[in-house]
Parts: sequence; C-alpha cells; structure tokens
Amino acid sequence: MAKPELPEEILIDVFSRLPAKSVGKCRCLSKQWCTLLSTPQFIKSHLNRKTHQENLILITPSDSLYTIATIKDDTVSRKLELPSNWLEQVKIPDSPLALEWGESFSMHGFGYDIYTDDYKIVTLSYYATKKEHEPDCEKKFVDVYSVKKRVWKRVESSRYDHAVPELSSGAFVNGAIHWLASGRESGHPSVIVAFNFANEVFDEIPAPNDADVGKFVFNKLGVLGGRLCMIDARSQDVWIMEEYGVKDSWTKFSIEVDYDLGISKPFCFIGDEEAVFGTEEDRLIVYNVKEGALRGMVVDGAPAEFADGGAFVGSLVLPALN
Repeated sequence: MAKPELPEEILIDVFSRLPAKSVGKCRCLSKQWCTLLSTPQFIKSHLNRKTHQENLILITPSDSLYTIATIKDDTVSRKLELPSNWLEQVKIPDSPLALEWGESFSMHGFGYDIYTDDYKIVTLSYYATKKEHEPDCEKKFVDVYSVKKRVWKRVESSRYDHAVPELSSGAFVNGAIHWLASGRESGHPSVIVAFNFANEVFDEIPAPNDADVGKFVFNKLGVLGGRLCMIDARSQDVWIMEEYGVKDSWTKFSIEVDYDLGISKPFCFIGDEEAVFGTEEDRLIVYNVKEGALRGMVVDGAPAEFADGGAFVGSLVLPALN
C-alpha cells in the first residue's frame, strides 16, 4: 500500500525552514518536489521565514569577496571565486532623470519588493540651499529603478529635509528603505523616514523614546539581526527595533569603552549575543551584549581591512538581471 502524501501546505511549511542550498538539493530529488519548491508561493514563504541563519559577506579593497557563516557556535570563512569582471555583470544604467553631477547631492537604497517580485533601487537627489531660515534641502527628486523592467521612473517626492551630515545608503528592512532626516516643523526635529516599495511613498518610523530628537540625525542607521538599528557613534549607544513600526519595542545597549571606536555601520549577529560592527578604519569588531566584552575580528586568509560588507540570508529569489 502506498504511503499517503502530506498536504501541500505542510510540505511548504517544512521546506521553508530549510536553508536555500538545501532546498536546491531537494529540488533534484523528484519532479514533484522540483515543481512545488519552484512556485512563487513557496519562494515567498521561504523568503519571509525569519529563522534562517544570517551570514556575513565582506568586500576587500581589491574587490575579493569573503563569506562568514556561523555553524554550531563556530565560524567558517570562505573566499568566493568569481569571474574577474563580476562587478560589470550587475551594472545598472544611469538614470536619465538624474540631476547634474557636481551640482547636487544624492543617496541610494536597494531592496526587494515582495509584492511585485522585483529588485529595486531608489535614488533620492536634491539641490542644496544656504539661505538662512529655510530648509537646507529643496527641490528633491525620488527615482526608482526596476531590475525586472529595466526602467527608471520618477515618483512622489519626500516632504522631509534630507540634507544630512552623511550621504549614506538607506537601510532596507520590512520592504522599505530607511534614512535619517529632519522634519519641516519648528526646530527641525530629527526623524526616521521609510520609503515603502509597496506604495512608493515616504512614511515616518517612530524613534526611540530616549533618543535626542534635536540631534539623532547625526547618528547612523543600519540593519542588525534583520531589524532596524540606530547607532550614536559619539556615545556608542545602539538601539534595535525588535518589532517593526512599534515605538515601545526599541531596545538599547551601550558599548562601554573609554575610547572612540569609530563605528561606521552594523553588520550582523553571531549567535544571539555577539554583534559585529565595522569601523571607520575598515576593521571589524565584535561586542558581546550579554558579557559587555569587546574584541577584534580576524578573517582567515583575508586582509585586515575591508572596503565594505553586510549581512545576508540565502534566498531563492532570482535577481533577473539577464
């Protein structure tokens, strides 16, 4: 007697808990599984699963790539062997709508739009003014590039003042690109704004209760453990939004050392307690939140300095660049 097959919804739930590489292997075991595990429904279910291990990817000054994965409380590093021209394979065309280079300022963000199954780039550019008693940022333009459609388009502008001390890349969390900005009301309070890919408009995200409303525009925004993170590099305070969009869900820890670490961005968590950060000297540091201990991070076979990097989770979503 043939064994009864599990319902499709149970199979999707089980397979969505596996790493992307394991799912790829399962696709090779049968035509039925290959079809099931390649459906848009399953791919989105796998992408939304929050239990997948976060890994670290680092770019050296010579454009080499290294990945670092945590396996049973240990870390394994690996250099990725890629074609020498890998940077050109993902080149995005310049926007025909872009402002004149040298006469304007711009910030960028990159992320995946789960609703349209498309990778997108958003560019926020503006001319600056030095007129007293007027916003520093005027005539803002927001352009969005669709990787799937290969086109740029201009969307509704932002109502916030985006003339900030650092023109950083936006932090992508929960389907939106986030930046620090200033409000237009009296006093120009600091705000966290999000450009939502679903409706392509800007919304305001509640800031931590104890953040200095007049000054946190000078902080750094990033992603840590898949959550929105804000860092005050001066006090070395770190806030993490545990539940997206909920003001009271911000948690905080401080890196208590008597010298300036020069933190430039958050990278990822190793396990549940250790947070990895990059510094302005392009070094890696690891802070144990529970023990309050700080140490440097060395990657086997790699140079001491890194040009850039970030965290990633294996995904079944294709970039659709070709």
